[in-house]
Amino acid sequence: MRKAGDLINEYLREGRLAANRSQPIGAGSYGVVYASDVPGNVIKQKHGYGPDDFVTEADLQSIAADMGIAPRVAEVETFRGGVGDRIEMQDIRDNYEPVAGEGFPDDPKINVQVAQQLGQLALKGVRLEDRRAANVVKNKMSGRPMQLDFGIAGKVEGSEQAATLAMATAEGFEAAGLSDVASIYRATFMDLLEGGDVADAMDVAKQGFSRLQKIK
Repeated sequence: MRKAGDLINEYLREGRLAANRSQPIGAGSYGVVYASDVPGNVIKQKHGYGPDDFVTEADLQSIAADMGIAPRVAEVETFRGGVGDRIEMQDIRDNYEPVAGEGFPDDPKINVQVAQQLGQLALKGVRLEDRRAANVVKNKMSGRPMQLDFGIAGKVEGSEQAATLAMATAEGFEAAGLSDVASIYRATFMDLLEGGDVADAMDVAKQGFSRLQKIK
């Protein structure tokens, strides 16, 4: 049984968060992002019965955060029926800024680096999608990108992991202006995968990704 003091503190905190939520940092179809009452953190909260599984999303984001390419997750709170579930995470706005672009980022170098990070995630068994400019920020000093929003992501293995790695690598080659290399690489990989040679396909995917990682 919770103590009366705990209930009062919880009520007061919800009031503070409601005030912050009325002045959002950002909003999407299924959630809103606003300042936490904990300094240095922000909160992403689900709208109503939104379809997102915030526990899974936070787990996948934590994998990326451990790699230094996503904000660190502080806490996940879930509520009855999933209504109002929220993820509290690191506020990176002091050191990062939005990238330019309506769809994909406008900067080819950013797109190469995003592809490199997606490949790194694929090697960890994570597929991250919806890499619009709105879901990518860059470090104000180094220009290195960071990935936001893991709502469209999932765990992958086997042939799906190989394909995730290969597609990220091919997109990276294209962003680097190596369209011919991307085309040959993609075709070679698909021939092996469609022939059932998953191990060989993964080997080709890794070889291509190793080359992509050398592009600066």
